[in-house]
Amino acid sequence: MRFKITKRGLFITIMLAWPLIHYLVFGLYLQIQTLLYSFKNWNPYTGRQTWVGFDNYISAFKSMATDGVWISAIRNSLLFIPVNMLSIVLSLIVALVLYRKIPFSRFYRIVYFFPSIISIVVITMVFSFALNPTQGIVNGLLNLLSLDSWKRVWLGDTQTALASVFVFCIWAGIGYNNVIITGALQRIPTDYFEVGKLDGIHFWKELYYIVLPISWPTISTLIILGTSGAFTIFLQPMLLTNGGPFNSSTTVALEMYRLVVEKNSYGMAAAYGMIFAVIGFVVVWSIKWLTERMDTAEF
Repeated sequence: MRFKITKRGLFITIMLAWPLIHYLVFGLYLQIQTLLYSFKNWNPYTGRQTWVGFDNYISAFKSMATDGVWISAIRNSLLFIPVNMLSIVLSLIVALVLYRKIPFSRFYRIVYFFPSIISIVVITMVFSFALNPTQGIVNGLLNLLSLDSWKRVWLGDTQTALASVFVFCIWAGIGYNNVIITGALQRIPTDYFEVGKLDGIHFWKELYYIVLPISWPTISTLIILGTSGAFTIFLQPMLLTNGGPFNSSTTVALEMYRLVVEKNSYGMAAAYGMIFAVIGFVVVWSIKWLTERMDTAEF
């Protein structure tokens, strides 16, 4: 049987080749390698790899149950899930307000989107300067308002470090979410909003009865993507607080990064990676199931 190569078939083959090779090399191959490393003890100085079976997994589960650092990291990573949902809610409100064509709405969209296009190193630096205890704008404003008792070393206090990281993630994420949700709003027929105005419904009813039901597929996608990223966040706390003080703002991904970079414990890091891959899959699947149930239910 002879196969005739056409220009269309050649074009499709070339276009599909790169993503397929990328997945095989950086997806499937690396995942298999990580699984194999999780059963080994690898000395990076000698290059010697020793098969240790499930020892890495046993040690990992013990640390997750008794080590305060890992308990804090797991708790903080899970807290990023509701933080992401709060960010989406705020983004939805901002997108709907700007969609109403208020003065300078396009300018405000650009301002909100700025943190999404600037390097994370730069925006964490700007955020750190704003929270500087002596020269930052936050403590400066509190001083002008005679609220000296509220002043803090925001990124260096165990009570405020994690909350500061959360605020940064919300601030930096609103712009991206706003653009995606605005695209969903633009697909809603304008007749719906006009009928709502004639019926005299207010902003919150418009949000609940018009925007949410029609835009729910987009919003649920953002929720799932944010949930899947909860166990991979490490740059934000690393650049802002380095997981401190006293590991109060560390995350699972940051601790795995430290195992590789600081302790050269590739086997343990791989074991943690496989464990949290399974946990993450269960969490994301549960959130996906809930969002699908809400999609079929009436708001």
